[in-house]
Amino acid sequence: MIKKLLSLFLFSVMTSSSYAQFHWLHMNTVYPATAANATINYSIADQQVVWACHWNDQGKVAFTKTTDGGATWQAVPNLQNYSDQFFAVSDLHAVSENLAYMGTRYQLNTGKGRLYKTQNGGQSWTVIKEFQTILTYVHFWDANTGIVVCYPDNSPNSSKKIEIFRTADGGVTWVAKGGALLTSSKPNQIPRYIHDDLGDSFWFGSSEGEMIRTNDRGVTWTVTQTLYDSSHYEFGTKSLGHFQITGANSALYTNYNDGKLYKTTDGFATEQYVGNPGFGQQTYLEKIPNTDILLATGASYGPTSSRGSKYSTDGGVTWHLISNVGRAFPRSAGLNMTIAHGWDGTGGNDDYWRIVKLGGGLPTSPGTPGNPGTPGGPGTPGQPGTGPANPPTTPAEFHFGIYPIPTVDYLYFNSERTNVDYTIWDSAGRLILKGNTLEGKVDVSYFQKGVYHIKVLYEGQEIIKKFIKK
Repeated sequence: MIKKLLSLFLFSVMTSSSYAQFHWLHMNTVYPATAANATINYSIADQQVVWACHWNDQGKVAFTKTTDGGATWQAVPNLQNYSDQFFAVSDLHAVSENLAYMGTRYQLNTGKGRLYKTQNGGQSWTVIKEFQTILTYVHFWDANTGIVVCYPDNSPNSSKKIEIFRTADGGVTWVAKGGALLTSSKPNQIPRYIHDDLGDSFWFGSSEGEMIRTNDRGVTWTVTQTLYDSSHYEFGTKSLGHFQITGANSALYTNYNDGKLYKTTDGFATEQYVGNPGFGQQTYLEKIPNTDILLATGASYGPTSSRGSKYSTDGGVTWHLISNVGRAFPRSAGLNMTIAHGWDGTGGNDDYWRIVKLGGGLPTSPGTPGNPGTPGGPGTPGQPGTGPANPPTTPAEFHFGIYPIPTVDYLYFNSERTNVDYTIWDSAGRLILKGNTLEGKVDVSYFQKGVYHIKVLYEGQEIIKKFIKK
């Protein structure tokens, strides 16, 4: 699997001796010959597996997949056919190469939503739940535990509040979590296009600017009225834009109207201004997991918006240009699996409904773990140097090891701690990767072959070790 990934990544991205600047790579999705080569919905299962689908209003859905990180794509031979007029796929959630869930609805605000499941890679789909209202989101934390979010039930005796349902057995049984149970939520709202997940959390915005969220895989839900009167709504006086969860009560988010970036640390009750990516209305956000890299993109769909993509490594205070090509709806499962809509960024239908992948990395910047941006000093007897060739002495009170050496895909930590901040440098002292992991490992599969140094920070004390990427 790693060899398949390297066939794309090393050839297309790392063609020079240095770690390349961020750029976007066209994904050559392959659909059945009878379907358009366009992607309306896509879902990243992991850093190797991505599902995508194309559908039309005659009830036909075509699927394509990659299992090698985007190097190659294969069409799923069977088109799924439905008889519903104004049919639409509302959401697609891939769990693995073979398992996925698909939510469908009518495009008109009438009719019922349906949830489908495949366990054979999309060859066949089974209806596992009919919903009385329009199905909006599908999200699964694993093969069995997931949620579905629907429009309110507007029948005479209903609470007319957003409906949420949870399953813990892969969709066999469902428990209501929304509707009248959302006691703090206003009636007659709908779930909007802004949502995010992180770990056990899933949050989404409502049409009147509420943030509805769970931090325990859908067991309990809270509702907070944000400082915004709407979500993702161009006619709102102050509308909430796309956001990224950063903690149990914290997030980065944009003002939909002007694209300026804010942060909250109390679940959207208050906010602090952070910076401005500069894309204006409907700025999209995505944070690359296990890194400090925050992406902002613009696709020029509003009167005050512009096209392009930028990244930030300081939480959104300062921004650096990737390109001026329009991108929309970026999503990421890691540094080597970040995808967005927008082929050439021109805004046309065929262009918009095709996907690209982020390649490369942070610009090369010679430096050392002790002093980024400057050459490392050789050191003197009894005094460790600042460069990776002569690292500081490891504190005796901490135990930290890395394995295997050499490695081809993951570098694993043997540590007393689970929450690890790390920085990786190449043999020339260039900063390659910086982030935090709770998993005890770092994906280095896309690194060039060579010698690297990793610095780990423990309570203000640094440990530096060398490893080889094979």
